[in-house]
Amino acid sequence: MTCNIVIAYYCDHNFLKLLDTFKERFSYPYNTIIYNKSETEILLENDSIQKKVENIGREGETYLNHIINNYDNLSDYTIFIQDDTHNHIPNYNTFIAFCNDIIKNKQKFALYPSSWRVGGSPVKRKIINGVCNLHTFPSSDSIKHYCNNNDIYLPKEYTTETCAFFICHRDSIVNHPKTFYIKLRNWLLGNDKNGFVLEHMWKLILSEHPLTST
Repeated sequence: MTCNIVIAYYCDHNFLKLLDTFKERFSYPYNTIIYNKSETEILLENDSIQKKVENIGREGETYLNHIINNYDNLSDYTIFIQDDTHNHIPNYNTFIAFCNDIIKNKQKFALYPSSWRVGGSPVKRKIINGVCNLHTFPSSDSIKHYCNNNDIYLPKEYTTETCAFFICHRDSIVNHPKTFYIKLRNWLLGNDKNGFVLEHMWKLILSEHPLTST
């Protein structure tokens, strides 16, 4: 079993504390890949791989960049996270236990119930008919529009975790061809607000169907 931890890094170093906890608590061998969108390199004391990338497209572009460039040699599992882990993961031990359980139970995909800011509760949103009334979206029906135009299954209702911290198996990714992710990345970069839309669509893209509303 192989596992990669993919980190979208811009300026927050809190994820380094999470990596230290992974060393102690994670039950499986893994490699760490840091996609660095800042102007300076991070000084690391471990064997993490660091790749310099453009600061575009929020964390979604980082994740898609990794998927596209590694499509033919993805690890069995990939854990996708942002750098400001203190905002979104109230307890690092709980997060790592969550990842351990997903792999142990051979689940294909799971979004972590993240919080928005330190001290906050996990945030979930119910999407009905592809509509979500967020001011950060280009339009309230952005999810519906993208799904209808790209042959993505859209249930009448589904509930999704936010902030895009998730773990998935290679099979969940290769259910779509590489060209799908290239097209998705092009769409993402077409509008700065599309990053917030994608955050609410990972469950549609990577989950096994059919989705339920819970």
